[in-house]
Amino acid sequence: MGTSGVPAASSSREPAYEMLPVRTGAARAEAAALAEDTVRLLAELGISHPAGHLVDLIRSQASVLGLYDDGVLVGCLVAHPDVNMRHWGPDGGDRGLLVSLVPPVPGRTEQVGRLLSLWLADYAARTAREWVWWEIPAAAGSETSTTLLDVVRDLGWEVLAAVRRTDGQQVLRLRLRAHGRDALSAVISPPRTALPTPAVNAR
Repeated sequence: MGTSGVPAASSSREPAYEMLPVRTGAARAEAAALAEDTVRLLAELGISHPAGHLVDLIRSQASVLGLYDDGVLVGCLVAHPDVNMRHWGPDGGDRGLLVSLVPPVPGRTEQVGRLLSLWLADYAARTAREWVWWEIPAAAGSETSTTLLDVVRDLGWEVLAAVRRTDGQQVLRLRLRAHGRDALSAVISPPRTALPTPAVNAR
């Protein structure tokens, strides 16, 4: 990895990774399967990470982005437009983007998690946001998931105290500061189609 935090690009002329919208039914089914497989791998490590809501979002009309490695889906996130972050208190008052990620699997997919985090921080900076926000079920904050949270922190995310959303779900709050990185384009190529643009939350 370079000193900028961007993984070194391969020697090939074209970057291996690409971030693309996930729109077709087949692509959404593939992304949902990735989320379910990730939950299974986490469970094998003793980490409970409920993903039913995330899978439902991926299968819905939500704005889903996939990270592809030479055409193979390796990472996925959902971008939430028009979010209300009042339940975050003062920490949700800045301009930011709320996302739901298929989490990294400790010891297996940290590189994917790092690329997604770098891309999101860069995207947030380029769209005049200050933060990227992520909420995970508070159950994932138990002792069995300390390893997962340590990985998330290593990827640059700050873990804040749990809060209860308006739907009653208690979630851990994670935030990633916006940070532009021009060198990232050498690792993740520009998308072939226009990315969805989630709305900015600003109170």
